[in-house]
Amino acid sequence: MDWNDWQRVLKWRALEEGDADGLLVSAERRREATAHTRAGLASEEIKGDALDDRGEMFLDKRSEWLDREAVGWRGELIRVLELLRVPHGRWSWAVGGWGIAWVAGYGLTDLGQTSEFNLLALPLVGLLAWNAVVIVLGILCEIMPASSMAGRGGWLAEVLAHGVSKFNAASKQTENSLGGAVRARFEELAWPLAWCRLQMRLRTWLHVAAAMMALGGATALYAHGWSREYRAVWESTLLSENGARAFFETLFKPASVVLRTPVPLDQIASMHRTGGKADKPAPALPWIHLYAGTLLVLVIAPRLLLAGIGVARGGRVISARARGLHWGGYLRGLLRAVEGGDSRVQVLVHAMEATPMHREVWDRGVRGRFGGMARAEYVRIPAGDEDEFAAAWQPVSAQVVVLFNMATTPEAEVQRRLVSDVRQRLLTKHAEPDLIVLLDGTSLAGRWSPEKIAGREQLWSRTVEGLATEVIVAVRKESARDHAALS
Repeated sequence: MDWNDWQRVLKWRALEEGDADGLLVSAERRREATAHTRAGLASEEIKGDALDDRGEMFLDKRSEWLDREAVGWRGELIRVLELLRVPHGRWSWAVGGWGIAWVAGYGLTDLGQTSEFNLLALPLVGLLAWNAVVIVLGILCEIMPASSMAGRGGWLAEVLAHGVSKFNAASKQTENSLGGAVRARFEELAWPLAWCRLQMRLRTWLHVAAAMMALGGATALYAHGWSREYRAVWESTLLSENGARAFFETLFKPASVVLRTPVPLDQIASMHRTGGKADKPAPALPWIHLYAGTLLVLVIAPRLLLAGIGVARGGRVISARARGLHWGGYLRGLLRAVEGGDSRVQVLVHAMEATPMHREVWDRGVRGRFGGMARAEYVRIPAGDEDEFAAAWQPVSAQVVVLFNMATTPEAEVQRRLVSDVRQRLLTKHAEPDLIVLLDGTSLAGRWSPEKIAGREQLWSRTVEGLATEVIVAVRKESARDHAALS
């Protein structure tokens, strides 16, 4: 997938995770999107949190389907989707910068005084030295991504992403709204990627700008020589004739090989200007060819090559980072929502009344674990009748949920013993039972802090350790969101 595809996928993930209650897009429409695009993919095939090729293809097709179906949906959804944007550069900025670089390169190139072309007066040596350093650093960043130099700046992208995200959310005053929750989730997912991509593209643009500056210099060489006849000379306080010969031979050798133009070293001695006068200035055209060729071989070509490598590597880096955004839970949730059509799950409710409000929460927990099409059958276990119930109970399938009130402090003599007895009864009919402990926190989300809820979950997990396949907490999403807003 390219960057636009990832943005589309992240938009829909942010919308579904920020709108957990389905106010913008109903659960039925989400299941429909999954059923149309999963192509046989099952939740059991999702291993770990990283995204594999098949999962990526599924998310790409699903987001395309949702995008097509979103046309004509109600205005609130469209308004929220339009809020989901990332920082990005503009091609007009890049083209304008490249034009400025070309003009700068043209303006900085001066052939010298009167009609003499002073080979050492041009800013070519400094330009080449600067480019040599930058090209080496570019090789570390682009060709050796594991080097420490390549990793520098990533932390800045993260800080900018989260800092601008928080400032933007505060300026819009949407923290407590549904659109604000979706937008905050999108910025958490997509903005670090966007800043990283912008940072990498900036390096690419700068490589092209350096090539344009060198091209401007090469253009100036020929433009100045078009309307005036220049003669080539050189003068230096530091270089002798032998030193100048060695310097020019080394500097122009790559261009000489590429252009198949020999360096006229035999003219160096007569071109030496001392006392304001040269014995025999040489024709400037061969030296102009060598200077322009050196800019082409040592600056323009390497810079454009690094720019191309940066573009290719940028796509791979963004794709790898996007694949690592903890997709496992999200993917399994999408797929489970359309699975379990033939599943019959018994829910053994311990010492609680199955009111409609409670069943809504419990059904969500059961569907999240066994599939959105699973059928839950509730059976109440009165307090104090645990032993009698376990002795008479007959399991109807290998999938059973034992449901407890999360506010209750678990005891080994009651709750653990009941789970153990249920497991033993399951093993008499099923060799590999799937026994889940579901903790009802319907009334706790608005009163207990997330830390207290997590601590109680750990206590229950220790109590039923070795007996239950998994411990799941079910809370009302509205209460959880209200508590988060208040805190």
